[in-house]
Amino acid sequence: MDLAPISALHLALSPVNPRPAPEDLRAAAEGFESLFLTELLKGGRASLPGDDLTSSQGVRMAQDMLDTHLARHASGQARLGVAKAIIRQFGPQGDSF
Repeated sequence: MDLAPISALHLALSPVNPRPAPEDLRAAAEGFESLFLTELLKGGRASLPGDDLTSSQGVRMAQDMLDTHLARHASGQARLGVAKAIIRQFGPQGDSF
């Protein structure tokens, strides 16, 4: 009888080890902060009045890509505290990041 190999993800999230590794938690928290900033930028851009020059599908796609890039870059430098709050909430008690 062959057993399927146990993946690293299964081990990381098993009941024996309910907390992820600190570096994995930090990466996930920074990714969420980047996603949050992306949605914030998209929402701000959607509230602007449009015109004929910026209403094409190509321009909107380029603006979305720019928003995503800016959010990824800013999430590590803006120090909004979203990632830090996630780490504090889900990380081991007593650890400071």
